[in-house]
Amino acid sequence: MIKALTLALMLGASGTTLVALAHQPVESVQGAVSVSFETGAEHEFTSSERALITHLLAQAHQITNADFPALPDRVSVTIMPIERPGVDALGGVTGRAQRPGELVIELSVTYPGGVEAAAQAGLMRTGLHEMHHLARGWTIENNAFGPGIAIAAANEGLAEIYAEAHEGRETAYEPLDADTFRVWAEETRALPRNANYGHWMFAHPDGREAIGYRTGAELVRRAMANSGLGIVEISAHSPDEIWRMAGFEGL
Repeated sequence: MIKALTLALMLGASGTTLVALAHQPVESVQGAVSVSFETGAEHEFTSSERALITHLLAQAHQITNADFPALPDRVSVTIMPIERPGVDALGGVTGRAQRPGELVIELSVTYPGGVEAAAQAGLMRTGLHEMHHLARGWTIENNAFGPGIAIAAANEGLAEIYAEAHEGRETAYEPLDADTFRVWAEETRALPRNANYGHWMFAHPDGREAIGYRTGAELVRRAMANSGLGIVEISAHSPDEIWRMAGFEGL
């Protein structure tokens, strides 16, 4: 889900308090993107914040649509204010592709400098990441792919590297060294299809974080290096093909 990794979603589920929402959302529209702003208990988005957020998301849609014509022509985005300090360390923004054509983006009201600073720091990256999911069909509801952490790792890795390529910054976590990647990749591939998503993608009981995201990002880097394909071209391939291009047996 970025320094915008959706690890932040797990951080919210493990002890911190989500902002209670109230009132009707305020909608802003720019081109192909329709944005609804939820009002939280401690924050109501200002007109300046709404304009900036809508503009950045419209840019993210334009960029992604140019690379991936399969991206829906119309995308609806719900913006939610959150008080979750764990998200601040990831750029102040997190998100998810809820269903085809629909995103949910959360912006931290505790990010240094406030909501606009968070938007400037992390929204474009999050937007590109989540728009990539919509173009590929990797959504929570009506998902185009089957279950499994190895599948999730490949799809999240593609979105991470796509956002990284446009932003010119590495993902929230340092790339894995060769030995760690090999161990984590084999560990991921050996998991049953119903393995705990939260443990393997976000926070593992053994203390590791974002195993699936970090493995997936390195997987895509290696697949690109071996195949000579760029991130747009390789995004046309299935998780099975990406694993093969990275030097592993198929899923």
